[in-house]
Amino acid sequence: MSNLSKTYKEKVIDLLFIIIQIVCIIALFKDKNFDYMRMAAGNLCFWVIYMILEKKANWSIPLYIRTITLLSITFNDYLGEYLNLYVTSSLYDRLQHIFGTYALTLWIFFVIQQFAQFKLTNQRLTILFIISLALSLGTIYELLEFIEDEVFKPKIKNQPSLLDTNLDLISDLIGGIFAELHYRFSKQMKTFLFPFEQRTSIR
Repeated sequence: MSNLSKTYKEKVIDLLFIIIQIVCIIALFKDKNFDYMRMAAGNLCFWVIYMILEKKANWSIPLYIRTITLLSITFNDYLGEYLNLYVTSSLYDRLQHIFGTYALTLWIFFVIQQFAQFKLTNQRLTILFIISLALSLGTIYELLEFIEDEVFKPKIKNQPSLLDTNLDLISDLIGGIFAELHYRFSKQMKTFLFPFEQRTSIR
């Protein structure tokens, strides 16, 4: 895939995501579901900020990782919050935690390497790093849910019980294991050239 083709596809995916998020935010506003609307707006702002940083720092991530990361956010905001699957289906909550952690772990794994301008190649360190990232993301997410519950007092609590929180963390660990296994057996991910590597090779 040429760089031009990849850039074009990235722009299309980003634009589709932004449109879907705006529609979701408007729909939540019409339903007067301001708690979920705030979260959906926060997720949209998060990705717009990343797009700006990506452009300014000349970062690049595999198209697949970009796609699943945005899908995980869309599944969270549209299916989980707007269609209320988090409340009506405990199974969906578990599956979303697995998929979301899997996607975001791979995303941040690639972002951190570019931020540090260091490619992690040691297999054992990669295993430890990816699993640690997954557990850290899961813990941070649970802390944010706790803060959300305590500060904004939503009608539907993010953390209804200790059991729910623990099951979420177990699901996050499973998602991290999937992320590590996918990275380990994916030649495309392991051989992905970061922009800083390309600049080094030109010199």
